[in-house]
Parts: sequence; C-alpha cells; structure tokens
Amino acid sequence: MWIARMGADGNFSAQFRSCAKGKGLDEFETGRWTLKGDTEVITINSVNGRPIAQDDTYKILSHDAKKQVYRFLGTGYVYTSHRETDDFQMPSCETIS
Repeated sequence: MWIARMGADGNFSAQFRSCAKGKGLDEFETGRWTLKGDTEVITINSVNGRPIAQDDTYKILSHDAKKQVYRFLGTGYVYTSHRETDDFQMPSCETIS
C-alpha cells in the first residue's frame, strides 16, 4: 500500500508499506512531480533519506476530485489512487494482514 502527498508546488513525499505476517516494511520517497497534458513525471530525489535520481513516467487515464487512474509506462501496470484527508495515516500491518 502507499500514500503520496502531492504538493501544489510540485513537491511530493510518499510512504510505501509492504506487510507480511503482521510486520511492516516501510520505504519513504521525496521528490518532484510535473504534469504535461496527460503525462505525469515523478522525479524521485531520495529514498529513505538517501539521494537517488530516478524519473517514473505515467499516462493519466482518468482524473477527478476523488480518484485518479494512471498507467506506469515502464511496465504498463495501471494504478488507481483515491483522495484522502490531509491527516490520513497508513494502517498498521497488524490490522490488514
């Protein structure tokens, strides 16, 4: 699972969590995002505080105030993200695995 906070200024921070047998493994990313037409580029600047330089390109398939559907061009995988409140917190692995 993941939660990404995409700022209007083009900055983002994201948390990714994998769960196995109630234990979580978290990864944190920061960087920038840009949108040109229906193409979004996510530039990752750090992972878990370590510098990295990686661009991920997505095609936006649909977007409204509550959700976005987009395809990662590197693999073709389609994601659906849903808007949450600003104070939303990632659930613990104990509650979902």
